[in-house]
Amino acid sequence: MADKEVKLQGNKMFRTFKTQKELSDYIEQHIPEEKRLLWLGAMFGMNFVANQVNETFDLKYKDKK
Repeated sequence: MADKEVKLQGNKMFRTFKTQKELSDYIEQHIPEEKRLLWLGAMFGMNFVANQVNETFDLKYKDKK
């Protein structure tokens, strides 16, 4: 199973940000109460995904084409 290719895909119901700046700009346009909740959710989500990926896969940089 170590040589099986895996492709992660986001849920189309939610916006997928391409950069940290895009995410930050989106969150910062909200009122303070919403910003706090959006940042909290984003950080929980990122930590969860990072942990799942690190526990499941051996990551290597892709060769530049």
